[in-house]
Amino acid sequence: AAEVAKKQMEQISPDLVDEAVQAMKEASAAHANSSTDPNVIDAMYKVGEMMSKPPTGKVTFQAFSVLPPIVALRGDREQDLSKSELADCWEEGSLGATRVDRAAFKRVWDEVQEYFEEDIMEESRLTIHAKVAKKRSSVTPEVQTSSAGPVVGQNLDEDQMKFVNQQVKSMSDDDMIAMLEGMSNIGPEEEARMKAMGADPAMMRKAAEMMKSNPMMRKAASMMMKNMSPDQMMKASQQAQSQMQNMSKEDMEKAFEEMNKNAK
Repeated sequence: AAEVAKKQMEQISPDLVDEAVQAMKEASAAHANSSTDPNVIDAMYKVGEMMSKPPTGKVTFQAFSVLPPIVALRGDREQDLSKSELADCWEEGSLGATRVDRAAFKRVWDEVQEYFEEDIMEESRLTIHAKVAKKRSSVTPEVQTSSAGPVVGQNLDEDQMKFVNQQVKSMSDDDMIAMLEGMSNIGPEEEARMKAMGADPAMMRKAAEMMKSNPMMRKAASMMMKNMSPDQMMKASQQAQSQMQNMSKEDMEKAFEEMNKNAK
């Protein structure tokens, strides 16, 4: 048989051999970082081993359930992997075992893949990045505040931002108390500007009074601002504005109470 195989190999042209090698390389590249890639399965198995309790080798169902791709695929929608379906995958692949070795782990992994038309690694990537993008867009101050009204600092140029930043950083505790007293006694014009920017003047007065009477809170705010660049300070102010616009009066009351409690 070996002699026959040798003769058959000799009859194959070098070009055909090259094409076969190239095809194998392309197939290998196509599977890289996919659910069928042995390196991916090895990595997931090792993570599962470390996540198992105790971490003495092999993988438990609990550890398998919290692997990043599995977490991304799980959910209550029709296209998600349900809790019962995940349990079925484990039961089928583990053959009833409570901990699985590398071979049984792959069987469970393959069972999960059977539930999806597309590669589960790619499915999980799409799910994770879709969620991340949504979270980012929900807290971007420029997007949230641009259509609602004036945005904090929108009329300041770079030099003015640097000046404000330096002024804030050089403030003493007495300076901050004076500033807070000014916030506690704002007039009608300042109130109108605050309302236009989505802030509640009454809540701002309350925040100012709370900080004025709480040295620890003033110190924490001062330390935080002193470590901020002009750009960071601007973004933090705009983010605070965006969050306040979406908070009810009750939410703000709770937030202030929590801040006051934590600062004591």
